[in-house]
Amino acid sequence: MNQYKGPDPDYLLKEVQKDQIENKRGNLKIFFGYAAGVGKTYSMLREAQELKQLKKDVVIGYIESHGRKETMNLTEGIESIAPSIIDYRGIVLRELDLDRVLLRKPDIVLVDELAHTNAKGKRNRKRWQDVYELLDAGIDVYTTLNVQHIESLNDVVESITHVTERETVPDKVFDNADKVEIIDIEPDELLKRFRDGKIYAREQVRRAFDNFFTKNNLYALREIALRKTADRVNYEVEIDRLSRGQVTVVPTSDQIMACISSSPSSARVIRTAARMAEVYHSKWIVLYVKTPQNRKNDKNDVKRLNSYFNLAEQLGGEVATIYGDDVSDQIIEYAKFRNITKIIIGKNNKNTSRLFHFYAKDVVDKLMDSNSYIDVYVIPNALYEEKKKKTFLKLNFRVNLSLGEILRASLIMVIMTFIALFCEYIGFSESNVFMILILGVIIIYIKTKGYFLGIISSLAGVAIFNYLFIKPKYSFQFYDRNYLVTFVMMLIMAFTIGNLTNRIQKNARDSNVREKRTQTLYRISSKLLSAVGNSDVVSIGIKYISRLIDRTVICYLSKDEKLSTPFVYKNDNGKYKFPFPDKNENAAAYWSFLKGRESGAGTDTFYGAKGYYIPIKIDKKILGVIGVSCSEGFLEPDQKFIIETVMSQMAIALDREILVSQQEASKTAIDRERLRSSLLRSISHDLRSPLAGIKGTISTILEDGESIPENVKQSLLKGVYDDTEWLIRLVENLLSMTRFDEGNVRIDKNMELVEEVLTESAQRSSKYFRDHEIKIDAPEEMIMAPMDGSLIEQVLINLIDNAAKFSPKGSLIQVKAYGKDNDVFFEVIDDGIGIDDKILPYIFDRFFTNGSKISDSRRGVGLGLAICKSIVEAHGGKIAAFNRKNGGSIFRFNIPGKKVID
Repeated sequence: MNQYKGPDPDYLLKEVQKDQIENKRGNLKIFFGYAAGVGKTYSMLREAQELKQLKKDVVIGYIESHGRKETMNLTEGIESIAPSIIDYRGIVLRELDLDRVLLRKPDIVLVDELAHTNAKGKRNRKRWQDVYELLDAGIDVYTTLNVQHIESLNDVVESITHVTERETVPDKVFDNADKVEIIDIEPDELLKRFRDGKIYAREQVRRAFDNFFTKNNLYALREIALRKTADRVNYEVEIDRLSRGQVTVVPTSDQIMACISSSPSSARVIRTAARMAEVYHSKWIVLYVKTPQNRKNDKNDVKRLNSYFNLAEQLGGEVATIYGDDVSDQIIEYAKFRNITKIIIGKNNKNTSRLFHFYAKDVVDKLMDSNSYIDVYVIPNALYEEKKKKTFLKLNFRVNLSLGEILRASLIMVIMTFIALFCEYIGFSESNVFMILILGVIIIYIKTKGYFLGIISSLAGVAIFNYLFIKPKYSFQFYDRNYLVTFVMMLIMAFTIGNLTNRIQKNARDSNVREKRTQTLYRISSKLLSAVGNSDVVSIGIKYISRLIDRTVICYLSKDEKLSTPFVYKNDNGKYKFPFPDKNENAAAYWSFLKGRESGAGTDTFYGAKGYYIPIKIDKKILGVIGVSCSEGFLEPDQKFIIETVMSQMAIALDREILVSQQEASKTAIDRERLRSSLLRSISHDLRSPLAGIKGTISTILEDGESIPENVKQSLLKGVYDDTEWLIRLVENLLSMTRFDEGNVRIDKNMELVEEVLTESAQRSSKYFRDHEIKIDAPEEMIMAPMDGSLIEQVLINLIDNAAKFSPKGSLIQVKAYGKDNDVFFEVIDDGIGIDDKILPYIFDRFFTNGSKISDSRRGVGLGLAICKSIVEAHGGKIAAFNRKNGGSIFRFNIPGKKVID
């Protein structure tokens, strides 16, 4: 008996997270039909009118009415956003004004013809991308779509209607729609509408009937549309069932791999894989194997391959490129590595006779023979019969020769011929001469590229052997028929050995390239691990990207939710220049930053840009944008793979820098909190004691003032005055320390006369310390230094205060200044008890007083010397303390930049 176990908590958590994301986006509703004229736009407008009556803010973004009166009547009363008008080669085109709709930001916008391709000059290539931007902005979108415009069904519809549909949308747009409403009528009724002229003008009806709108086609399209909608319903039912925990069997997920080449039939293979993956709800991979033969593809082949890679990415597949000689072996090995259960591949259509079929197996046969556990699905090439006639007389033989290689091959054959003649002269047999000439052919294969010179040298070797070494000599005739076999075997041996040598060379070169690339990526990882700061990380990353793909690279970093000024690294050869600064390029980069998706050259967004832009992402955070110049060609898949690999390392390094800065900020906050606690703890008693003394003295004077002798009263008032002065200095030190901690201290440097600073400091100190003698020792010459006079005076007063604390009454405190080299030195010298060597390294620390960490005495908060150090260092100087030989201490600091006045 099956027992209900309740919902799967992990699944529900994912659904909640998905709902949270979707709640921020708008909802997409698609009015879905199997052909034009079924009433999609009419139904959409009718529902918009109902929503309008419910006080919903509905606007028309773009409607294509095709002149139908019934449709136009339904637009009355609904606000319409004026379309943007584009003049393209003398033709006026109307397009959705995306920016104007975003500024208007209604609740619901109507956008007809979801699969439409925008005119050149618009930000996005496709209208469905405009719709996605509207959804990201929180706007609900109602739109229309026909079944033939779904990308994975494109080839199926083409095989039925024999009409190629160029305007398509990725399957994810349809699958991820919040609502899909199918608009369906009988094909006979639709054909009647055509005949009545309700869909197209009467002059277009006959052409439509002949090409697309036949009864058989409409029935087939209707079936496909209904099945597509039914699959969506089944999937939603399955999701609901899983959310309720009604799961009895969980099968292992299939992994699907589509194997492609530059053949035109590869697009059909990709679409088949996408449809199969949708049915199995599994991941799928598109694999391309680069061999020595297909690495020399022409521009058309490369262009087709890039279009296939883009198609796979649009349909939600993963793209992989691997290298090897044998295609079938590479496919099998990669399938084992990725745990593939189903392989989809196109039929090779190689013409092989039954006699040689065993020796001339194509890739499909090899795949079938090489494994017994992977299902192989073969897709026939519908274009083969059509293409066979066109390619029958085409000779696909490219010869790439250079004069240097021709001379090198000729010289090798001449040298080996002379060696063979010398060997014959000294008595060697014909077999040895035979091997010497074969050795020459092998050397030519090693020293040249390609096969052409090797083949020519093989034929030349046979001709030389016949002409110079076979009787009758100096003639191409021979009397012994056995030499015929010798010539054939010599040719086969030379060609076979040379071919194997050439292949080994190519494999060695490819291995060398891969090894260098791997070493470079390893060096990048090592350097990024040791990089310090965002600028260092970016400089390393874009430098290696530029060197690996030989293009100019720029990088924008995220700063306060905006992009910073880009870092630029130009490649050395001058190719792929970057048009910077340029508002279009900046707009493409900023769009990638906001949306977290690729844009620019080779994509459908800002496709007119000269650069390819990809966001630097980690954990859904956008850290910046990388831009790569594509002024002379789009990026190939392996180049994109390199960029993404380096970018992933950069993202980790940048995220590490963010974490370090956050840790430093947290540490600073903790230190500040600790400082605040220490400050309150240290000054609580110091403030309370003098304030209590002041209060008691004033209270005594007020209550018994008349009976207190005058001399006693003066002594009491002097104590109040001293306590007040001490509190003022304490508050000044506290404020100074707080400003230094918060970085708010402003150093206003001016050229100050050193003697005046000394005199002012001594005069102010003499008021506080009447029990000590303060002596000024000013320099004989007039010296000026760049300083903030008030702050330096505060330093000297604090040092004099410290000297007075630890010196007996009546002792001498000397304040001295002198010039040395380019600095001005200040010294405060006392006759006190000196400084214990154990505490000497700590006396400039905050709250350190006479060896105790926190002062509990009224006269020792421990901030004065710390403030002195901060002020001196802010002026670019240093402060230190020393013990005198005869007792007492010396505090010395310097201010750089003295100037002597004559």
